[in-house]
Amino acid sequence: MSVQLGEPTVIVIPTVITDRLILRSWRPADIDPYAAMNADDETMRHLNGTFDRDGTERLITHLIGMWALLGHGMWAVEDKATGEFLGRAGLYYGPGWPGVEVAVSIRRDRWREGLGAEACRAAVTWGFATLGLDEIVTFTNRGNAGMNGVARKLGMTFQGEASAIGPWKDNNIYAITRAEWETRTGG
Repeated sequence: MSVQLGEPTVIVIPTVITDRLILRSWRPADIDPYAAMNADDETMRHLNGTFDRDGTERLITHLIGMWALLGHGMWAVEDKATGEFLGRAGLYYGPGWPGVEVAVSIRRDRWREGLGAEACRAAVTWGFATLGLDEIVTFTNRGNAGMNGVARKLGMTFQGEASAIGPWKDNNIYAITRAEWETRTGG
């Protein structure tokens, strides 16, 4: 039997840079700090509960794989000034989702600095500019004041409530269209 090699498949994950953040591809060094986030009860309170390092590795490979399958996914979020891993942000689409969702999770010790809103703003801008989407949504637990606030900061409009989307319960759904985003951001 003869074996020949074809052209390799390359997964393209763009890097997006904001004033304070770098949204980039995942690295092996991200696993431990992300696992620590995923093991924190308060961080994971509205994200269907904690999970361990093995679960974190599976999630990271899933998030990377979305780039190959869908052309978008979740980036690792890095502090531009220090290089520290801060969390994840990006665009996600799963079975039963009401549309392509912008989502974020930032380390708890960095909450209330506006980093989640900054990362989501970059993801929405990239999504409309690159993917040609007409609308981007987010859904948040009704009790998650932080993410509900991020949705409003982005100019997203409350669409209603959903009892369940995927494994998440008691959600608010927000959305913004491309035209609304362009009007809001001037371009």
